[in-house]
Amino acid sequence: MTHGKNYETNPQSVERDPRGANAERHGILSEHVPPAERAAYLAHVEAVRESSGARGYLQERLAERAALALWRLDRLARYEAALCTSEQRTVTQGLAERREYGYAGGILKAFNRVHRMVGESAEHLRTDPALAETAAVSLEVSGACLEALAEGGTGEGLPAELAFTVGHLLSESLQRVGVTPGELVRALTGKRGQPEDLTALEAGDWEFEPEELPGLVRLWRERLPDLGAVWLQSLAGGQRRKAREVRAAVMDARQIEADSYVLAAMPDGETLAKVTRYEAHLERVLYRALHDLEAARRQGEGLETLGPLRGVLDHTNITEGI
Repeated sequence: MTHGKNYETNPQSVERDPRGANAERHGILSEHVPPAERAAYLAHVEAVRESSGARGYLQERLAERAALALWRLDRLARYEAALCTSEQRTVTQGLAERREYGYAGGILKAFNRVHRMVGESAEHLRTDPALAETAAVSLEVSGACLEALAEGGTGEGLPAELAFTVGHLLSESLQRVGVTPGELVRALTGKRGQPEDLTALEAGDWEFEPEELPGLVRLWRERLPDLGAVWLQSLAGGQRRKAREVRAAVMDARQIEADSYVLAAMPDGETLAKVTRYEAHLERVLYRALHDLEAARRQGEGLETLGPLRGVLDHTNITEGI
C-alpha cells in the first residue's frame, strides 16, 4: 500500500528539485540577463569563476552571484552614460530649435545678451567666438580714435556710425550756445557753406564724415572751453568699457553653455536617488557574495574561515546587518 502520490506508476508526477533550475535562473542563462547580453555574460561568468578559483557547487554559485552583481553594476553605469548622452542631446536639439525653456533657453538668453551688445545674431556668436572678439577690438579702436580726436588728431579710423553720432552731438551743443549753421559748415568743410549745405545741416541730414570732425572739435573747444576734450575722452572710456563688457558677457555665455551640458548630464533628484540606492544594493550583494565565496574556499581548504559579515557601509553611512 502506498501513501500520497504513486511515483512508480506515474513517474511524470515526480516533482523536480527547484535547485536544478538555478543555473538557468541565476547562472549563464540568468533570467536577469536579456538574450542579447547572454553571450557576453557567459564569458563574464566564466572569467569570474576562473579568477575567483571557485570549486564545487556552492563556490560556483557564489561566484555566479558575484558575477551577476558586477554585470548589473556595469549595466547601471551604461544606463547613466546613456541617460547623460540623451539629456545632452536634448540640449543640442533645443539650441537648434531655439527653444526658450530649459538648458537650451538659458544658453540662448546668455548669447542674446551679447547679440544686443554687438549686433551679431546669437546663433552666429555661439558658433563663431571670433565675432564677439572682433566687435570688442573695434570698440577699443574707436576709443583710441576718440582720444586722438580729443587731442587734436584727425579722427581717422573712427567708424562712420560713431563719427555721425559725435558730429551730431557736437553740432547740437554748439547750436545751443549760438553757433550758426554757416559757422558749423565752415568748421566741417573749411569752406563757406552753400544754401543746400545749410539746409542739410539744419534738417539734420548732414552725414558727418570722420575727416570733417577735427574742425568741428576745434570750434567746440573754442566755444565750450569748460568741456574741452572731456566729453570725447569720456566717450572713449565708454567704448573701452563696452569692449570689456562684451568680453565678460561672452565668457559668461560660454560658462553657462558649459554648465548647462554638465547639469544635463546629471539625472534629476528622484532618478539619482533611485540609481544611488540601486547601486548601493548591488554593491552589498557583491561584497556579501565575495565574502561568502572566500569563506567557502577557505573552509574547503581546511583553513580558518572568515568571520560573519556584520554589515556593509553604503553611501548613507548606515550599516545593514547580515
